[in-house]
Amino acid sequence: MLSRRLLLHARQSRNAPVCLFCAVHGRAFWTPDRPYSSASSQPAKKQKPKSDGEPERHSKKNDDVETTGKAGLGRKQKQRIRQKREAVRDSVKKSQVSPRERPSRKKRSETKTLKEALLGKPPQEGKAKPKRTRRKKQDGAEQKLHIEVISADDLDFQPVDVTIPPIPMLSYGLDRVLFNPGVYRLQDPRSRVYNFDPYLEKIMAVSEFNFGALTEYKTSSKDEDLLALTRRLGTKFTGSTSSMSGVLQHFHYMLSNFRELNHDMLSRSFPGRSSRFSKITLGPNAIFLRWKDGQYAIDADKSYDKPNIMSWLGHSLEKLLTTDRDEFERYRRSNPERAPSEDSSARCYHYSRLGNFLMRSQLDAHDPRLPGSGVFDLKTRAVVSIRMDHKEYETGSGYQLRYDRGEWESFEREFYDMTRATMLKYSLQVRMGRMDGIFVAYHNIERIFGFQYFSLPDLDHVLHGQTDTCLGDQEFKLSVRLLDELLQRATQQFPETTLRLHFEARSGDTPFMYIFAEPVTEERADEIQNSNQAAHRAFERDIVGVDRDDPEMQKEWHDIQDRVDEEVDEDEMEEAHGNEGHSNVRHDKESSEIESDDTPAEASNPDQETTKASTKAADGPLMGWTLAVRNMVNGQYVPRPTDLEPGDSWTIEYHIKEITPDSRRGLYSKLTKRRRDLIGEDTEKESTRIDAYRQLIRRYSERGRKWRNEQDKIDEEIGQQVFRPLGPGAEVAVQPRMSEAAKP
Repeated sequence: MLSRRLLLHARQSRNAPVCLFCAVHGRAFWTPDRPYSSASSQPAKKQKPKSDGEPERHSKKNDDVETTGKAGLGRKQKQRIRQKREAVRDSVKKSQVSPRERPSRKKRSETKTLKEALLGKPPQEGKAKPKRTRRKKQDGAEQKLHIEVISADDLDFQPVDVTIPPIPMLSYGLDRVLFNPGVYRLQDPRSRVYNFDPYLEKIMAVSEFNFGALTEYKTSSKDEDLLALTRRLGTKFTGSTSSMSGVLQHFHYMLSNFRELNHDMLSRSFPGRSSRFSKITLGPNAIFLRWKDGQYAIDADKSYDKPNIMSWLGHSLEKLLTTDRDEFERYRRSNPERAPSEDSSARCYHYSRLGNFLMRSQLDAHDPRLPGSGVFDLKTRAVVSIRMDHKEYETGSGYQLRYDRGEWESFEREFYDMTRATMLKYSLQVRMGRMDGIFVAYHNIERIFGFQYFSLPDLDHVLHGQTDTCLGDQEFKLSVRLLDELLQRATQQFPETTLRLHFEARSGDTPFMYIFAEPVTEERADEIQNSNQAAHRAFERDIVGVDRDDPEMQKEWHDIQDRVDEEVDEDEMEEAHGNEGHSNVRHDKESSEIESDDTPAEASNPDQETTKASTKAADGPLMGWTLAVRNMVNGQYVPRPTDLEPGDSWTIEYHIKEITPDSRRGLYSKLTKRRRDLIGEDTEKESTRIDAYRQLIRRYSERGRKWRNEQDKIDEEIGQQVFRPLGPGAEVAVQPRMSEAAKP
């Protein structure tokens, strides 16, 4: 604005008493009636006019000036002034940026300042010029962008009717947890009364559990029943909740414009809270799209998976929570009785369809009193000490959950970490399986501390800021529809072959998503998936024992796409300079230290063989796209939908743009490096970075083990008391006793 004002002053008529350009440069300037000097506010002395016959005198001071008599200035001096004024106009015009050419956050600092515009100061050395993306011209006009519009109301999420075997129910009276909000402790710390059978407290070691008696989990590409159902229904893509939830998380980031987490339920005294997802949760995600005779099956990319005791323990705890004591003891290796065997028919699944997708969801437990299907998921949540150092889990197994609230040794801490790491994935799995919620058991590998049930409205309250599930339901349908569109493009580019795809949502002024697809052979896919198979086998052996054309819309979408292109340009420049400046999250202790999940992919450190297997085909065929969306609620454009109600209309506009071939490989390499740095970080480097934090956790673990030993001694002395109703109407009624103080 200031530069515009200077230009207006510089363009004033000859009656203007001041020229700002000359004032800045300290030059002489004039008006029709009197000349001025910028060094003084007094008028310059008038020269005595010369007669026509008097010869003109020259001096060293003005021998290059050809005077004009009337104004006292030579033509050359006037010409210099005009040239300077024109230079100022050109500089100011160049410094003014139209809205469509508005630079992004990093580029705004590289535009010329007013002083640079006036003085012509060159840009600083070492700074690369912003790389601008030029839109292609078509017959002298801008090429129209192909804008698609989707309404969530037009998408139908349909259940597929199949025969389902009986679904297990919770044992030991744990169903009380389903109907009581908040944490349900296994033992009341004040009265020392057990709310449930004390048998639940001590966990059977994984080395003692007979995992061979359980049915092996089948990935989507190996599930023949799933593939047959996919062919029968005529759908093109199929996947499981575990293989799809990681990718769908990135659509949530983009559609919600990286909505912050709602932590209103945390106590005010809880320190250092962050409303952002953890770094690993926000990191790139990869899948394999396996070609299966006309259909494609989605498998999660396991190239960075490492053996993890938490995933094995999850299987045994699931059996513990859904069987009685006698049956569960038959799974103990030392038990002479044969363990109950399972077959594939014992697995219970919900199948659901949306567009070209068929989704499979395993059903863990059921209670007919819950709303809807009554089905819910079982989740086991290891404490922070185990998640932070799963390789040396014995050192963290002394960590206790003693308090309701607080920074350490509290259920509040575990809930907070879960919101930032796994709650979004849990909510997506609940929706894919048409479930009511999740049942969480908190443990430290050795003991179970308590239980908590999160209904879908509870999950949405944290993730979407509202308990009405309509917002999360519609976002889920839109996400699957967008994923469908992207997979269609990838399979059209590389038909009838297995693909490896990477997805990453990027934050910024205009959030967008990177999508890359590369064809791989089945042998190559198996090589990547099995790159850590030796480590898994060693762990099992040693530990376990096993289109729109509206001109206004086009203009706005050109602006949106330009901003996306500028973000892509920034990523390219950072790649050229070896610089990782753009990140979805800032590096802080919270995001780098408490982000692990109970799944192997979130607590892994690959070896060099994994890295080689992931990058061997670096020069093969590759396709890449960017995806940008714009939200509209009830006819109004919004950054993100908030407080959505069932009667509201939510539609999205989206544009998919192919990344140019010369930029594709560099951006893809940069994305895979970000993924490798997050979940494939070198063990020594990672240990050094958070060593102080781990030492703190270990001190809590050592202190907690001493405290637990003291509590066990007290229980041995006074005996264990288990809750049972005692008042009127109970099975065993107890007459009230008069207290000693009330006796006469």
